[in-house]
Amino acid sequence: MNHRLDRSMLMTIALVAAFRVIPHWPNFTPVMAIALVGGAVASDRVRSLFVPLAAMVLSDLALGLVMGSEYALHATQPWVYGSVAAIAVMGYAMRSWKPASLVLTGGTISAVGFFLVTNFAVWLNGGFYPQTLEGLAACYAAGLAFYRDSGNFLLNGIVSTWLFATVMLVAPAAIRKTVSVTR
Repeated sequence: MNHRLDRSMLMTIALVAAFRVIPHWPNFTPVMAIALVGGAVASDRVRSLFVPLAAMVLSDLALGLVMGSEYALHATQPWVYGSVAAIAVMGYAMRSWKPASLVLTGGTISAVGFFLVTNFAVWLNGGFYPQTLEGLAACYAAGLAFYRDSGNFLLNGIVSTWLFATVMLVAPAAIRKTVSVTR
């Protein structure tokens, strides 16, 4: 296993980080998709974990510089990063799945799991909701309805994971086909 950073890894990290920094709909980023697809297709597990987590660190640091330190370091961060790592591990376990199943089933499980875990962390650590089942339900409901004009955390996470995972799985084959036709 060669774990050195190559140009494509650095470019992927920078691109995924940029998607988190530029204006976007809430939770509409390629982070979960790169973790899922990376886990399924990367040459080794270290790469599949490193790329999305490095993108998260880089973008959190950038957001912290621009938006304030609470964006760079917050109480729910271990839950967020742990969820991303778990998605990469799940992707690795789904290596033999057909691409459509990986995207639809893996993408849905990834987004729903991320939503459930990170909103649980907000409820547990945030002090915004009472530490009761009703408080937890209110936290999940708020996550669903948080942004009325731009979807919600759960739906945006599912759709963005499906979209970006599809692009990541289809684009390399399309590029190879185009290159072979032009030769």
